[in-house]
Amino acid sequence: MSHLDLDLRALDIFVTVVEAGGMTAASQKKGITQSAVSQAVGGLEKKMDVMLMDRSVRPPALTPVGRTLFERAKSLLDTARETSFLVRAHQQRSLPRLNVGMVDSFGTTVGPHLVRELMDEAVEWSVWSGLTKLHFKRLFTREVDVVITEGSIPADERIISHRLLQEPFVLALPVSYEKPVDSLEELIEDLPLVRYSSRSLTGINIETHLRRLGLEARRRFEFDTADATLAMVGVGIGWAITTPLCLLQAKTHLPSIRCAPLPGPAFSRSLMLATRRHELESLQKMIGEKSREILEQRCLPEISQFAPWVIKEILVGDG
Repeated sequence: MSHLDLDLRALDIFVTVVEAGGMTAASQKKGITQSAVSQAVGGLEKKMDVMLMDRSVRPPALTPVGRTLFERAKSLLDTARETSFLVRAHQQRSLPRLNVGMVDSFGTTVGPHLVRELMDEAVEWSVWSGLTKLHFKRLFTREVDVVITEGSIPADERIISHRLLQEPFVLALPVSYEKPVDSLEELIEDLPLVRYSSRSLTGINIETHLRRLGLEARRRFEFDTADATLAMVGVGIGWAITTPLCLLQAKTHLPSIRCAPLPGPAFSRSLMLATRRHELESLQKMIGEKSREILEQRCLPEISQFAPWVIKEILVGDG
């Protein structure tokens, strides 16, 4: 047998079995029969004359040599995918399809300009927004190629990431509320808090901040998008804790909203750009550069019109 006689498809199935936790789950994920999964793993063992999985236990566990192959196979498959991307990109001068996950506020404000600037880099573009937590998961399951997501990126050798933006949380108040805001306690007494969904990272971070301050606001209104949340503020239902980019996303409601600094300790959120390592790293660099350019040349000037005091607190890029 040649030492280079490795079946990439069989390796991919083997890695999926390990990551999915079994052959049944792997067959469902790959859309093939369980018999085909078993044959692929068995074929690898026969070709290499080793036992990769201990089938005497349930579920089957990796043998030491199986663990070695699993770790090496992931790197080998990443290299193969990167090579495929590069060859197709060179031949077609663009990727056949690019799947991008974007946090909603970024997708609405920066996203259209970003896609217009880089539209020739892919024949087809598919942009997903929605809950941030799903974006990163989809990066690992290969449902998306690039994510622009909120919060820190877990340390993982398979991922390369950069910060695009750090922005502070601020207050959004109805224009009819004219009192100066010296404390959140007083504001909670005067008006209901309009919350971001507790399923969103923004909502979770805001609740964590309030608990850290020992504050409790009655739970009455909760929405899953910045536009809906700030629309409620605009009609005078209550107040919200939000960010400048979210306010820009909901700019149709800005004439009815007063933006003010958050009293007490400051806290902020970061938007991160991430891709799988060894895949699309040159495109990631282009996306990062164009995103920062759009933020500086388009978004910050617009934000300065309704909250000039906040510009000095917004950091674009890693610096």
